Parts: sequence; C-alpha cells; structure tokens
Amino acid sequence: MKVRHLILMALDAWDGTIKSKTKLQKIIYFISLLLNRDLGFKAHYYGPYSTDVEIALDELIGAGFVDVKHDVWKYDTKYGFESKRYAFSLTESGKKFARSLEEENHSDYSKIKEFIDKLKEIGNPDYLSLSIAAKSYFIREKEGKTMTKDEIKTKANSFGWRINNNDVDIAVNILSKLNFVKEE
Repeated sequence: MKVRHLILMALDAWDGTIKSKTKLQKIIYFISLLLNRDLGFKAHYYGPYSTDVEIALDELIGAGFVDVKHDVWKYDTKYGFESKRYAFSLTESGKKFARSLEEENHSDYSKIKEFIDKLKEIGNPDYLSLSIAAKSYFIREKEGKTMTKDEIKTKANSFGWRINNNDVDIAVNILSKLNFVKEE
C-alpha cells in the first residue's frame, strides 16, 4: 500500500477533513507505527516528519483527490512572513477512492479507523499536544528503552526540541490512552 493510500484512508476515517499539516503528519506517524510501515520519519521542529508523506499529500492534491484550504491567521510584521493554517479535505473523487481502498485493505483500515476513533474519544488533541506526544514516543523508540521525564527532556534538546515536565505528562497521557505506552 502506498503512502497516499494511508493518507486517503486517514482523512476518510477523520470524517473527510484534517485541519493542520502538522496534525496530519503526526496522525500518519502513529498510523505508520500501528501498521509497522517505515515512512521515513525523521526528527523535525514539530516532531517526526516524513518527506514521503509531504510528497504523497502533494500528489493527492495535484490529482484532485484532496482539497487544501489555508487561512492566514497571523502576520509577522517584524520579519515579514505570514502564518497559515491548512485544512485538508477529501474531494468527492477522493472519498470514492478512499472507500475502495478501505474495502481492499480492510484489516489496515480497521486499525486506522480504531486509532482515529480513539483520538476523537480522548478529546481530539490539538496539533501541539499530538506533536509533543509524537516527539516523546519518537525519542523513546530511538533510545529503545523506557525513559524518565528528565531523560526525555535531555534527548529532546539534542533534537532542538524544548519539552518540559508538563509536556511529558501530557504526552504520556495521550500515548497511554492510545495504547502506545503504559502509565506507571
């Protein structure tokens, strides 16, 4: 199954729209873990990031399966750039394509749908909270061991990430509810 197929099924499981490019990346990161798929996620400012996911998303937009809308929500007059918030939605043809993929890949789709439903059930964490959870899990996976809050914070700094104890508590809570870690 191709990366773009995972994106289509994730969007469909999320009722057709995911707001925030960062949130979409993190959702696909966790899905890749559930499905044991290496999508090339690397350390990035907002946590694990995959150029494969970015390229696949661009392909879906270009092919007319996904529509993208962006809102400018802030202008930085000091440095002269604008901050945009993106929303990615399935088009009608994207919905049809996603549904056919779901039928062909029922086992994978049920894992995707179950994960998305859990995310909604725990309160639909925003992109920042999901990013912190993904960062914390990424660090734990790279180290291959259980880690203390201080160890996670120290390792996060080596990636250029600033995480505090409260962030780690939020991350552990999210990861626990998603069944990625056990709270002690």
